[in-house]
Amino acid sequence: MSDQDPSADDSGHQTTKVSDLVEQPQLRRLFDYWCAKRHGAPIPKKNDIDPIDISWALSRIFLVDYIPGEGFVYRLAGNEIARVFGRANLKGLNLRDFVKPERLVIVERAWRRAIEQQCVISMKGMVYYGADRTGHGGRLILPLSGDSGKEATSLLGMTVCEWEHSDTPAKMRQPDVYFLPVTDIP
Repeated sequence: MSDQDPSADDSGHQTTKVSDLVEQPQLRRLFDYWCAKRHGAPIPKKNDIDPIDISWALSRIFLVDYIPGEGFVYRLAGNEIARVFGRANLKGLNLRDFVKPERLVIVERAWRRAIEQQCVISMKGMVYYGADRTGHGGRLILPLSGDSGKEATSLLGMTVCEWEHSDTPAKMRQPDVYFLPVTDIP
């Protein structure tokens, strides 16, 4: 996983918009919804996110709460996400319950950064890796605050990908990962 600062890309071009980092229209649509729910704050409150408003995305979204000392616990995960992990439902499960330890370290580090530094995460490339298939596409992870409206306590995420099936496992390739501080989002 490369931790890329989106304030400058390889060509030196200044990039400060998630729309510059997100290619999939559904991810852009979720980002626009998240922005509309900010109501002038850096990040929206978790309670402002209404699944009815984003019914078009429910199969692909997840909502996790961060509990210091315990990690990330799923409040909601669409059926497409649950199926990727061979589950009927992820609600109430800790990320540690089903992610391999070597991947867990990487995912938790990125997700904690989104919480602690209030960053939007945009991922491109291999977003899922499995023995018989890989998912290539994009993922967007958006911080949400609790009742105080100040500190991030949860993450709203969505993954959009195309599956590639194979009899031989593909070589694991880390996706490109971009962190955009919410203070850089108008």
